[in-house]
Amino acid sequence: MEISSIESYKQENDKCPECGGKIIENSFEKICKECGLVINNFFRESAFIFNDLKNNNSLNKQYVALGERTDFIGGLGSFIDYEKSKYLKDKNGKLLPPGDQKLFRRLKKNYAQFLRIKNHETEYRVFNILNKITLYLNLNKNIRNNAAYYYKKIIKSEEKIINNISLIAFCIFFAARKEYHNAPITINEISNGFQNFGHRVNPRLILRDGIRYKCHLNDDTTPHKSEDYLIRLIDEIIKHQFLKERLMKKEVLWSESDFQNKLIMKCREILKELPLWQRGGRNPFILTGAIIYLADKLLAKDYDQKTILTQKIISEATKIAEYSIRDHYVNLLKPMFMS
Repeated sequence: MEISSIESYKQENDKCPECGGKIIENSFEKICKECGLVINNFFRESAFIFNDLKNNNSLNKQYVALGERTDFIGGLGSFIDYEKSKYLKDKNGKLLPPGDQKLFRRLKKNYAQFLRIKNHETEYRVFNILNKITLYLNLNKNIRNNAAYYYKKIIKSEEKIINNISLIAFCIFFAARKEYHNAPITINEISNGFQNFGHRVNPRLILRDGIRYKCHLNDDTTPHKSEDYLIRLIDEIIKHQFLKERLMKKEVLWSESDFQNKLIMKCREILKELPLWQRGGRNPFILTGAIIYLADKLLAKDYDQKTILTQKIISEATKIAEYSIRDHYVNLLKPMFMS
């Protein structure tokens, strides 16, 4: 290929196929500077070289340990091939001689799981439970890793742990509060998750461990407010199986999404008029359920129509007891907003 044709080929590849803009490299992608189209992905070479196939010198090798994960207990170094592989190969991909096959199979068998977790059996079992619970509760990896970090920090500071299972449950709750995302979880939901897997963990044990071990953690979190639970609880109510039937029965012309938006806006108006000192230290999760019940009544009054939600529907959707919703509505919200 001539020099001019090579240069024209490079210039064509450096242009965006959509708009003809200039292509730039950003992190591990090639993107168009003008329209932002991702042209291609590319992978940079690692700083660590595991082995060099071109160099047959046995002294020129560099093997790197994979490091220790926060939420995992394992041995040092690398594993020998895959877990269930029968025939072992060398670095060039060739099968080992029969004598070496026998040797490395024996080494692989001896380096079993019980040897990798020796003296860390409790932590291994706890972190297995942690992974199951975080998947069950749909928590992100940050909460899982932080919970494992808090657990390790506490067991290093405490000589004796009363119950490791309830301790990791408290660590999950503490990590979720630290994360402070849009849908915080409650102690009851965490305990129900553990009970679903057969562990006898209840809210009282989680609170006990929180009081006992919280001194080892840097607690600079702020308590959750009803505003934090609003979107999540309204979403659960909208997904209730009888809500669509209620909308048709009450002859309301709103769709489910319209009702959801109006409910959110009305609840936010109520929360603005309800300062923290008037909430009186009430449970923000339960108070949010009562506020949603009140918002539905105010919407019916504003639009001159019948109420859609009942205390039973809210209770079934949010897992809040009906008497708790009724108590918060009658004693706190009704005198302020329905008089």
